[in-house]
Amino acid sequence: MSKFAALDLGRVVAAHGRHFVVESPEGERTICHPRGKKSDCVVGDLVRWQPAGDEGVIEHIEPRRNLMHRQDEWKTKSFAANLDAVLVIVAADPPFSEAQLARALIAAESAGIAADVLLNKCDLPQAAAARDRLAPYRAMGVPVHEVAMKASPDAARAVLTPLLTGRTTLVLGPSGMGKSTLINLMVPGAT
Repeated sequence: MSKFAALDLGRVVAAHGRHFVVESPEGERTICHPRGKKSDCVVGDLVRWQPAGDEGVIEHIEPRRNLMHRQDEWKTKSFAANLDAVLVIVAADPPFSEAQLARALIAAESAGIAADVLLNKCDLPQAAAARDRLAPYRAMGVPVHEVAMKASPDAARAVLTPLLTGRTTLVLGPSGMGKSTLINLMVPGAT
């Protein structure tokens, strides 16, 4: 048994520099800081922590099932762990970056995480061009789902509920694709 087993267990649900929000199994959230100057914590980590005043100290990171990385020409950065799925949101308008989409799908594949693409705003005239751009991904076996979250919220919920229920899912996508709309649709009042 680990020397940390007696400490509280929680999941990192947000990261802001060296401040991490840790959620208990009961849903209580505490701002925590890692012990030491450097931390390898990322969102999704299960951690052992202990109270320190009205905040907490992360003492140990539990073993991870998987780890997502983001890479640029200079460095690789870890940013999410213990995921069941990745949902990449793109939209008919504004046009999405295929390079960003490909990087997200490659990162998920590399980490052994199932990935789906969600085409939002499929009610717009630009949707046909977006579908054409997504055709090669469909041909490679990437599931592509279509919704119009603002125009048809009930239909969108019907598509999204089975994709998200019971799974720890990382939602990715550039600005304007519908990430906040998705949160508000699935968890009213959350943002």
